[in-house]
Amino acid sequence: LLGRESDKAKEMLSQYERTGEAVSCVLLRNVEDTDAVDDYTLLVEMRNGEMYLNELSGRCAGLEFEQRYVHESTASRMCRGDTIRVLDAFGTERGGCGLGDFEKLSKIENPDSCVGAAGKRQGAAT
Repeated sequence: LLGRESDKAKEMLSQYERTGEAVSCVLLRNVEDTDAVDDYTLLVEMRNGEMYLNELSGRCAGLEFEQRYVHESTASRMCRGDTIRVLDAFGTERGGCGLGDFEKLSKIENPDSCVGAAGKRQGAAT
């Protein structure tokens, strides 16, 4: 069950491309959802539909598997340099890492454009 969440994040990420535009913080009240792509990367979905990629400062061991963490901040924002700590199923902290910049992603307009015309196999006998 837990592995399905990272599969979902990887599938979502495949529908976006990187823009190179980054911000150092996002307001927590504007965050709809976060998903760990792997132990090094978070996908951050905003309430307005924007999507951001956060490459962590190092490996956050167990993040992909557990898909849950606590965010340590005194402000109502997630910012570069803030610490997140992975939580296991029992709520025990398993380690932590720092957030990086939040890179804005752009939706790929037609990700299936590589499929051949009418879905025909090339080289098929007629």
